[in-house]
Amino acid sequence: IPWNGDGIACELLPDGTLPEDVFKSACLQSLDEAIACANRIGYPVMLKASEGGGGKGIRKCTTEAELRSAYDQVKMEVVGSPIFMMALCTGARHLEVQLVGDEHGDVVALNGRDCSTQRRFQKIFEEGPPIVAPEETFRKMEQAAMRLAKSVGYRGAGTVEYLFSASTGEYSFLELNPRLQVEHPVTEGITGVNVPALQLLVAMGIPLSRVPDVRRFYGLDPAGDSAIDFLETRYPRPTCHVLAARITAENPDDAFRPTSGAVDRVRFQSAPNCWGYFSIGANGKIHEFADSQFGHLFAKGETREQARKNLQLALKNLIIDGDIRTPVEYLVELAETPEFKENTIDTAWLDRLIADKSVSARHNALDSVFYAACFRSFRQVQQRAAGMLDGIKRGHLPLSDDMSFLRSFTVEVAFAQTKYAWKVSRTGQDQFSLAINDTTICAKIREQPDGSLYVQTGQRVVQVQGQEEPLGLRLRIDGSSTVTFPVVRDPSELRSEFNGKFVRYLHADGAEIEKGEPYAELEAMKMIMSLRTTESGVIHQTVAPGAIVSPGQLLANLDLKDLSQVELVRAFDGEFQLSGQGTGDVGNFNSNAGASTVADLGLDDIKSTLCNLVRGFELGSNVCATFSTTATKMVQLLFPSGDYELDFARYHGVCAEVAETFLGSEAFFAGLLGGDETQIIAKFPGTPQELLAALFAHDALKDSLPVIASILRGLLSEDDMGVHTGHEISARLHQALQGLAALPSSGGYGELALLASTVLHQSSAKPFCEQREEVRKILQTTSRHRLQELSPVDAVAGQGVDLVSSFLGDPDRTMRAKAVEVFIRRLHRPYSLSDFETVKDGASENLQLSWKLGFPGVGIASLSAHGIVVPNLQALAQLPTKFEVGHSCLQELNIFVADVPVPELKDKALHRKAFASLVETCTDVVNAVSKTLKQMQCGLVHFVLCRDAARPLYLHYRSEAGCFVELNQYRLLRSSHLHTMDLNTVEKEFVLEEATVSDRRFVVFVGKPKTSAAGSTLLVRALCRNVVNLGDVEDAMSSQLLESFDRIERAQLDPVVEKLEPTARIFIHFTAPIHGCTERDLKLLKSIFNRALQRRVTAYGARLLKLRIEVVEIKVWAAASTPPIALRLIAKAADGWDGDALRENLDANSGKIVSWIDIDTNEERSDLYKTAPLEMKMHAKRAAARRANTTYIYDFPRLFRVALTQRWIAERSDAPVPEKIFSYKELVLQDGELVESTRGPGENQIGMVVWICLMKTPEYPAGREVVLVGNDITVKAGSFGTAEDEVFNLGSQLARERGVPRVYIAANSGARLGTVEELKSMVQVAWVDKNDPNKGFDYLFLTESDFHSLPGKSVKSHTVTVNGEVRHVLDSIVGLNLKSTEGGIGVENLQGSGMIAGETARAYNEVFTLSYATGRSVGIGAYLNRLGQRNIQMVKGPMILTGYHALNKLLGAQVYTTQDQLGGPHIMVPNGVTHELVQNDQAGVDAILRWLAFVPKTVSSLPPMLPARDPIDREIGFMPSKEPYDPRHMLAGVKADG
Repeated sequence: IPWNGDGIACELLPDGTLPEDVFKSACLQSLDEAIACANRIGYPVMLKASEGGGGKGIRKCTTEAELRSAYDQVKMEVVGSPIFMMALCTGARHLEVQLVGDEHGDVVALNGRDCSTQRRFQKIFEEGPPIVAPEETFRKMEQAAMRLAKSVGYRGAGTVEYLFSASTGEYSFLELNPRLQVEHPVTEGITGVNVPALQLLVAMGIPLSRVPDVRRFYGLDPAGDSAIDFLETRYPRPTCHVLAARITAENPDDAFRPTSGAVDRVRFQSAPNCWGYFSIGANGKIHEFADSQFGHLFAKGETREQARKNLQLALKNLIIDGDIRTPVEYLVELAETPEFKENTIDTAWLDRLIADKSVSARHNALDSVFYAACFRSFRQVQQRAAGMLDGIKRGHLPLSDDMSFLRSFTVEVAFAQTKYAWKVSRTGQDQFSLAINDTTICAKIREQPDGSLYVQTGQRVVQVQGQEEPLGLRLRIDGSSTVTFPVVRDPSELRSEFNGKFVRYLHADGAEIEKGEPYAELEAMKMIMSLRTTESGVIHQTVAPGAIVSPGQLLANLDLKDLSQVELVRAFDGEFQLSGQGTGDVGNFNSNAGASTVADLGLDDIKSTLCNLVRGFELGSNVCATFSTTATKMVQLLFPSGDYELDFARYHGVCAEVAETFLGSEAFFAGLLGGDETQIIAKFPGTPQELLAALFAHDALKDSLPVIASILRGLLSEDDMGVHTGHEISARLHQALQGLAALPSSGGYGELALLASTVLHQSSAKPFCEQREEVRKILQTTSRHRLQELSPVDAVAGQGVDLVSSFLGDPDRTMRAKAVEVFIRRLHRPYSLSDFETVKDGASENLQLSWKLGFPGVGIASLSAHGIVVPNLQALAQLPTKFEVGHSCLQELNIFVADVPVPELKDKALHRKAFASLVETCTDVVNAVSKTLKQMQCGLVHFVLCRDAARPLYLHYRSEAGCFVELNQYRLLRSSHLHTMDLNTVEKEFVLEEATVSDRRFVVFVGKPKTSAAGSTLLVRALCRNVVNLGDVEDAMSSQLLESFDRIERAQLDPVVEKLEPTARIFIHFTAPIHGCTERDLKLLKSIFNRALQRRVTAYGARLLKLRIEVVEIKVWAAASTPPIALRLIAKAADGWDGDALRENLDANSGKIVSWIDIDTNEERSDLYKTAPLEMKMHAKRAAARRANTTYIYDFPRLFRVALTQRWIAERSDAPVPEKIFSYKELVLQDGELVESTRGPGENQIGMVVWICLMKTPEYPAGREVVLVGNDITVKAGSFGTAEDEVFNLGSQLARERGVPRVYIAANSGARLGTVEELKSMVQVAWVDKNDPNKGFDYLFLTESDFHSLPGKSVKSHTVTVNGEVRHVLDSIVGLNLKSTEGGIGVENLQGSGMIAGETARAYNEVFTLSYATGRSVGIGAYLNRLGQRNIQMVKGPMILTGYHALNKLLGAQVYTTQDQLGGPHIMVPNGVTHELVQNDQAGVDAILRWLAFVPKTVSSLPPMLPARDPIDREIGFMPSKEPYDPRHMLAGVKADG
């Protein structure tokens, strides 16, 4: 083979060495000499350092440019080594002979090895014997090798390497490797000779022919000592084949570039036909200066094919985890190629495969992308959860925004220049729903102890191992297929692809290079590696030579030559489908699409989904898409209608388990309500992991509440399912319902508590069938003339009139007639009824009755009423065709439909649709007979639509302007309610919407004022049918008020109502006259009313605030008069709940109210609900304050009065509550001073209020003074302007002058910042280009007329003339003498802030200062609280220096989501800024009074001496025992033995 030493004669010196000049002439001394030699030999050539090996110091060069680069690389890889060059021998095999020589001159050839599978001239596979060479040819190669070794007296193990041409059978000597090579086990496997042991024996001087292994190899007696002529004697042909594979830290996807890093795990199990060794174990590391090989596998078989299969199996069972890459999977595929199996390869074969990328681990691309998304999803959740757990352990609660990323997020995977964006939702602890385009795949992902993940989709389970690296994600699927998902990078950035030492740039800084051209060299694992550019452009260097670089580190920047030629990453927009699965196979549910019943979907699936939902997880989009359902719709699958049979025990179990899961987390948070909201971490009884799970579930409370509420409504089943069906609620479900019923009304749990209580109440009732039979017996045994005795008493079980309605279609005509009369009498109990008469009741005719009617308070039943009973809707539709009533004058017509099959639809939309159809039928009937009704002067038509096992439905029509109109706002109300609830009076002032809460005695409407812009009002209309007397009416009033409070709370649970934030009015009508009450007792009733109301205000002041109750009315009847006297008792919050008593004037015929007369002043009123302008203004201000989560400042004196009363009752029960317990005088700013004022509330123009208050406390019964200062948040959002600062400053100074406590009620928005409103419409813009505003503007200006319309000193400007137009160009905006700047809108307020901050600091040093933060305190408002040192904070009253929106903008990220995260209780309480936390403003005022109880009335006073509750002269009743006891019992006393 031509080489650079052609023609050199080699004559050894006497000492056996080469002459120096001959040796140098055989080596290349310079690059120029190498180029000249290559030109002589002809390309391609091989350049090699003679001291190199293992692929180091050897390069193939096909051009001079490659030779120039390779020469320096070879010199650097094997420093100081001689370098030689030879022609590239193509199509050759690399065969080698294993030699061992002894000191006696013998050399043995232990067969040989075929090492032709190489990349970069480094062996990958080795095998033996080398069967590619004919036996005789290989024998000649062995003999030549032995002769060579003998000629130089070689001693020890060595290898003679040859290049063999399979096509010609020729071979050429390559080199003698004077050492033991790592593949020596191949030789040992085929010869049975232990080569390392043989080396030791040779070193000991033992002749080769005496070594047992050698003799055994030659088929001789191992114990013999006969000499062996190794050159002439042949050994038996090997009977097996051995294949070896080197395990290296190289990346097969990147031309086998070396990698380095930690090794976490190496798992390999040796077997009789395969074994291996590794130079590194678990938790080891391969650094960038080590050799890349760290393991070797050897497989043995009877034939080469058997050995190949054994090697593949061994490679598949090898697992290596860590930062490094290995070619294990690649080798499996490489051994499967036809060329390797047929043994037709050569030394350049593998390099060709690598260059062509024709061999790779087999994997489905879309499968790999999906598993990569699964891995990243799981790890993202795991990492975020770990961060939150770390925060919890350090006492920090996770943010809600962070919680949301545990629930749903986006994961991106890039592969083959395509980006896959997955929307990921967690549907369970280990369940993920991954959606891309129109495809959703549900997977279960579980982590194994070794860190791998098992991913289950449908019935398929795949093991996934992954490693995130700087260059991307490396994923191994099922232990055999490794796929890399690169990070999408900027093509103008050239980055390192592996660890190593940066050697040099191959181009000057600023040079232009082409795509794919080498631009730099890195040294890794003793090899010099070239890096190539990904695009064309101008290079800019960033790293110094010699620097150690890591994967992904920036090495250079490129100024791209042509952006249009850059290969872009495109978004995946096709149909995603896993292999072996249809597009419909996307979930875990083994169910049918379009499920509408439990049987279709599966009860276990529903249970699992709902339980996961209340744990905080998402409802998978696959569920929504496949079953066209939502969470609440899925709940309804548990409550089917029709004839569908359901296993109630199982469905009760599902309901119970979902409720238990909900209570598992929410019971803890509900228990914190009331002051412990900041103690979540401190009070949680479980581990941090359990707390995180509870927080995760609680964060999704808004999604869980509708699910639990839907289950509870399902249990109610529209109409008492548990009662009517007779199915008993299981003990487990009953216990869960008790837990739900015990939840507090606040915190969002109120609706659940009410619903659960209702279900429990219903479950205790008798089944419908039993109640119905009881009513039947009563009707059967009661004669017709005694039916009136049933109307005033609840003689028909618990359901009353609702149960009676079920008999209106009874086949027994007598029973039907009795039922109708009892129904009418019970429905009109407050009315006067007489002359009941059955008009028609034939077999083929509708039942008709007539009776006389008298309204309450009239006393005479003089009006005619008529009733018609039809059996069903078909008969109702035919009613107009034979409509005969027989009355010339009729007050009202009642039409009863005995059987209306309204389905119990759980879907509200479908239910409304069915009900609308029913209304349409009734409307058609009314319209058809309206002409006849007008002739009879009939003004009202009532429909009673009876349903089996359910409450009847009611519809009402009223004659208006000549036609009948349905009163849809009164749907479902009984006909008698229209009058007894005084709805006619309400209609005059309010537009009523359909009732939100309705039952037999209570109705709650949302009313909107007709004549004002005031907000909505909740109108509670209640009936009390209990018979009371003067002795117990006060208790009855108090009880009814509490029930009304409950109804308001329930109504406010409606999200629509809650959004309106309405005020509330209560009307309670005691329909039964008060026994023993006469006209003389009317003022007594007023006094009783005031006492009852004050009791409730005192005991439930906080609740009244929360419910926003403005007016309470109670209507009573004085019985000892004929007719009875109606008295209206009214009290308003605005008047301090001082009540008025109004006597009603009634129309003698209609019973309608004509007017009201005040019993004290005899003043007559015609409009009871008409709102005065001041009252409207106060309503608006109160609503504004409530929106800011606080109480209107002018309502705080009332709270102080209530709180003081409560303290007197609690602390001094032996003393009467003083008169004028709380009095106050408002101080207003006048000429720079505070002066007393008698102005009414809400008349202030300055958003700061000061009162000097006189409080008669239990400590100071004669009274003590307190200066009360507070923000009015309804005036410019409670901001501090110069006027507010001045009022605050003077009020605080007054407290210091008098030496009395200063209490500050803080609800504000900080220092006022604003704009000059008058200029907004005047300012004009001089654009650079009117058609393109993006080019900017030159200046802002005012026109001549606008400038002169402004007062002087409002702006500073200079004039310019443009096209004859004079423009005043704005230099600055001063804002003087303008209305919008009054009180300060900018920097002048900062001066005032400094003034009041200094004043607060002085006040703290001189008097007692106390701040109560309600609503919010911002900026200077929060700073004043801090300077005052003592702070009480409401749970919804954050103290912040700036808002979270501004901070997020400053930080450039969504870090904060609420103000509470900056200054809420869980921040301020643990940090000692807040000293007491309260739930509402009433509790806040209570806390203020408790603090003041420990403070002297003035700074110069001593604390008051209060009488001891436990007198010191009390005899001790406790007798110490010989047993251990609590010594405190000697002071306090204790009860023992009962």
